[in-house]
Amino acid sequence: MAHQEIDIQSMVPERWGIDSARVVLLPPDADQDRSIARLLSDPTTMQFLPFMTKPSGYTSADAATRRQHRDEIQKKHKQQVNFSIALKRSQIPEPVRGKMHADEFLPARSIPIDNGTIEVDEEYAVVGCCGLSSISGADRGAEAGIILDARFWRSGVSSAALYLTLQYGFEQLGLHRIVLLTTGKNVGMRGWMEKVVGVQVESVRKDVIYLGGGEYLDSWDYAVFDHDWVGHSKRDILARIEPASK
Repeated sequence: MAHQEIDIQSMVPERWGIDSARVVLLPPDADQDRSIARLLSDPTTMQFLPFMTKPSGYTSADAATRRQHRDEIQKKHKQQVNFSIALKRSQIPEPVRGKMHADEFLPARSIPIDNGTIEVDEEYAVVGCCGLSSISGADRGAEAGIILDARFWRSGVSSAALYLTLQYGFEQLGLHRIVLLTTGKNVGMRGWMEKVVGVQVESVRKDVIYLGGGEYLDSWDYAVFDHDWVGHSKRDILARIEPASK
């Protein structure tokens, strides 16, 4: 894919969302703080992200501080695109519905984004967060990341959310390279990158994540390029999503 001289940084939106049949990506808002705090405090959900955990968990105030910081990086510095992963009640996979509590749902609402609104026409639950960070217009690169409620692992939700994130990065922002970072123990993410996205680990950076107490983690770095996306990754991720949505 030929490189075009475009000002990627200027294209980073202040508030963005993406609606789809499988999942809805929403701009983070204050009414989601309690859901995000619950997510970040869950030991199972965060088992592969120990460097992000807090001994006493996250409060709604902690989640609000995190949201405001990330919003500033997106709006002022144009280096992130932040999404909350939402599922309408009708989109929640059948095996998980019985595990959801009534107080996890937010009411239907019209959510403003830069170019209009996203109409969430039924109750919905915020079950994760994802997006792009370290966006570099000069290098046409970024990092992608995701945190998903463990109840929804292996349900197709992660694939759907990351598909929309990668699609936005490559097709809307015109990025050349998107990196996804994980750790050696996260065999689920590593397997998804290798078997579904179709890319192999680019590097293993030893002892780059400090946990405290003299303990470190290695970072397993995967890179998806625009030619991977066009050549096979987009098609292969869609093939994973579509059976889950039937």
